[in-house]
Amino acid sequence: ERPLPMIYQSGYLTVKAYDRDFNTFLLDFPNNEVKNGFLTMLSAAYLQPKEETGGWIRSLVVALRQGDVERVHTLFTSFLSSIPYTMRRKEDEAERERYFQYTFYLILRLVSVYTVYVEKVQSQGRVDCVLETADYIYIFEFKLDGTAEEALRQIEEKGYAREYAADNRKLYCIGAGFSSETGTIGDWAVKNN
Repeated sequence: ERPLPMIYQSGYLTVKAYDRDFNTFLLDFPNNEVKNGFLTMLSAAYLQPKEETGGWIRSLVVALRQGDVERVHTLFTSFLSSIPYTMRRKEDEAERERYFQYTFYLILRLVSVYTVYVEKVQSQGRVDCVLETADYIYIFEFKLDGTAEEALRQIEEKGYAREYAADNRKLYCIGAGFSSETGTIGDWAVKNN
């Protein structure tokens, strides 16, 4: 029922830091081999078999490399549509939003040729996801049953793009509204910075 203690005790996670003020731990994988094995095992429960996703992953890597955000949208929507509705979390709103965020994160981690941050802490909040390639930076903000415009507004109001103001790479701010009814991306908007 509570997998985190078991995962920690089995050695899949280690304590990286402890914050006494907030009584919180920062957990991490002990090495890349364990991280890759864990993510592969976890993703097997949510994703299609490897032979079916190989072409899809290649297409996503190319789309991200080329800055083709509309293709990224199409690929993610298509992929999410293939996940059976019985796999989606239904307990409460926070769990449903977390399901979409972690599914998105797992997909991006499987495309591990790029740097991916999830819940990246910045001066005014936490951006849901940041993906960095050699030529592009993608800032993603997700809203469950909300609009892409709401997500973009949060990116703007919280200043999530400011960290990259001096970076020469092209920056895309992407708002995605996940639909708990369809299990896919219901709304998508992009702002170039």
